[in-house]
Amino acid sequence: MDILLIVNPSSGGAGEDVRDSVRERLASRGRVSVLEPSEEGFDADVTKAAEAAGLVAVAGGDGTFSRAVNALGPQLEDIVLALLPTGTGNDFARSLELPRDPLEAAEIAVAGVERSIDVGRALGGGVEKIFVNACIGGFPVAMDEAVDPGTKSRLGPLAFWAAGAKVAADLPRTTVTMNGVEVTECVAVGVGNGRTSGGGIAVWPRAALDDGLLDGCAMAAPNAAAAAKLAVKVKGGTHNDLDGVATTRAAKVVTESDPGIEINVDGELVGLTTPASFEIAGRARIMCPG
Repeated sequence: MDILLIVNPSSGGAGEDVRDSVRERLASRGRVSVLEPSEEGFDADVTKAAEAAGLVAVAGGDGTFSRAVNALGPQLEDIVLALLPTGTGNDFARSLELPRDPLEAAEIAVAGVERSIDVGRALGGGVEKIFVNACIGGFPVAMDEAVDPGTKSRLGPLAFWAAGAKVAADLPRTTVTMNGVEVTECVAVGVGNGRTSGGGIAVWPRAALDDGLLDGCAMAAPNAAAAAKLAVKVKGGTHNDLDGVATTRAAKVVTESDPGIEINVDGELVGLTTPASFEIAGRARIMCPG
């Protein structure tokens, strides 16, 4: 089997020693070629390099994996994927129940179980993207924008909480409609295929990657006290019973807001804005623990 190993060298845990060790482990399953795609030519680099591959392993975070899936497009039907988590949040890896150690994840890529999962499509603001884990806007986007790169490298997932402290005092609020249900004083709205966002925040605790449905959640916090309570509850995935929290589960979720908000796609800001729609786009095959 031909195996393509895509490496994001800027990802915190994807150093040269890790890359070489992962490549050696993958080589027990087939012929391995390594690609470090350029930023400007990412899609073209991945598409060309994956033409003959039966397995595409991605050493990176949610964003790198999502970019690879978007680049592969129609090739997804003919390729098995593997995620070797080296990012900051690694939320998709959590939903897949993968180990955080990329070398242990490489073992699963070699000897794990192939699983068929849902992939979603997001459309809004003239942007169309495939996503694997989640799309969320509002407070999480403000946190993303406030994350200092040095802090992100030093603290890992705690960087998101440090950023949250910076923006919590001035949370932007909006009126959101999600599949026809209106939520006022909304601080965050998102759709999950996976369960978590922002490095383990359980926004969609009941989400399943293979049920053919997306989980939507819109969260209101009219004041600082409500925001503090929401933050504690959502971290543990026990927020669904709070006043001002609306949820839905459907094959398609449509969100509107006044004013409009930017929504990230698998943790990356790509210009997607409300009004936006999210739907199940198809399936992908990925290696998982047995």
